[in-house]
Amino acid sequence: MRVALLTVAAIVTAIGLFAQAPQEGRFRASIDTVSIYATVNDADGRLVPDLVRDDFTVLDNGVPREITFFSSDVQPITVVIMLDMSGSMLSRFIRLRSSTQSFVDALLPQDRAQIGTFGEEIAINPHLTNDKQVLRRVLRDELWPMGGTPIWNALDAAMTSLASESGRRVVLAITDGVNVCYFRRCLKPGDVERRAVREGFMLYAVGMDGTGLDREIIEMAADTGGGHFELPVGADLSATFTRVADELRRQYVLGFSPAELDGKLHRVEIRMAKPGMKVKARRSYLAARS
Repeated sequence: MRVALLTVAAIVTAIGLFAQAPQEGRFRASIDTVSIYATVNDADGRLVPDLVRDDFTVLDNGVPREITFFSSDVQPITVVIMLDMSGSMLSRFIRLRSSTQSFVDALLPQDRAQIGTFGEEIAINPHLTNDKQVLRRVLRDELWPMGGTPIWNALDAAMTSLASESGRRVVLAITDGVNVCYFRRCLKPGDVERRAVREGFMLYAVGMDGTGLDREIIEMAADTGGGHFELPVGADLSATFTRVADELRRQYVLGFSPAELDGKLHRVEIRMAKPGMKVKARRSYLAARS
């Protein structure tokens, strides 16, 4: 497995790009504050953008907690896009690349994205950036379909690439099949999900052309407050990308202080005051100091 290496020049460039990216609106939780990003839909599946703090109740291990921070502002996107480049993607390559290009074109100035691939190898471009020219170049020059589908290793690598970031960290994975790993060390679903929950990552997964997603991927997406989409053959991937971007931008941010930082995994639940509202948010957090 080849791992993308950062040269000194690449590191300097990445630092410079980060410094130029607008930072307004990013919620940075304190060491004793738990942040929850919540997506709310009505009974018809439409996003609900006009809720207030009192519409939400946060339960920590079944106990209500005071919401000490609340925001309904449009949230910037910070995301690693992981593209399945297994051999079976050859017939879908052009559609996948053009759809991802549409996602890049729709990014706002305050958004940041990073692009990676998985197949015969896992490679993630080192630039987490709002520079669309950089992202377009990656899509043009750094996609090579071949190999298996090492989805769990790919998700772990994506989380590692965002490990030094604070706030909401999103992994968006697009694949046409279940996990097929030929590496010397193939990670297991439970290990990757535990890391995602422990470190507070959010997963969105898209299954292309009716092949179906692993049950474990669907569960991980739900547990982390993300979502999953399984598209029929020939479905419009660009429309799905647009929906994911819209959800990410319109998430509510809820902050609360746990009663104690006991180093244990706590179950967290969000309840809505208004009937018919459906909420997606992470289901647990590690009650420990960073």
